[in-house]
Amino acid sequence: MGKKKVSIFSVLLFIVALLGLGAGVYSLYNYQQLVGQVRSPKPLTRAFVVTSYSMLDTVWVKIDFDVLDYDVSGDFNLTTDRFICPTGGYYLISVMLTFSDMQDGETIRVGVFSESFFEAGSVAHASHATDLSVGFTDIVFLNAGDYIEFGAYHTGAGLRSIFGDSVGTYTYITIAFLN
Repeated sequence: MGKKKVSIFSVLLFIVALLGLGAGVYSLYNYQQLVGQVRSPKPLTRAFVVTSYSMLDTVWVKIDFDVLDYDVSGDFNLTTDRFICPTGGYYLISVMLTFSDMQDGETIRVGVFSESFFEAGSVAHASHATDLSVGFTDIVFLNAGDYIEFGAYHTGAGLRSIFGDSVGTYTYITIAFLN
């Protein structure tokens, strides 16, 4: 059998191929490390009322939101007006509610309900005003899978209107995950 000669070009080509393979494996390893560090966005939601609507007195009524300004993790359902917590932890909740057609001495209330239990809320009393707003901000602990809803209540005799607008200034909620 005869001897085969190996050219310098073949050796250099082999070395370059090994270097390329090493660089490819290293790149794949770094890509997998990077993917492991990518996290889904934290829940952040803002919904508001556009169309004003009336409600009866002395009974809690779920607020009917029309528009989602943003919902980065897709946890708010406009059909049910519920925010479903994707992960347990502390949530910053801010709410503003405005009623029109209020009269002196009447009150309005806004509340956050988790699994139908009252979590937090606020009240305002009308005095020489027809439009009356109430708002609050609180931090609430919620478990993964819990849902929260927002309710309104007024003591006026008969119908009163929840006030909405096209930019979400008067009746809105904002929810932000803090952990």
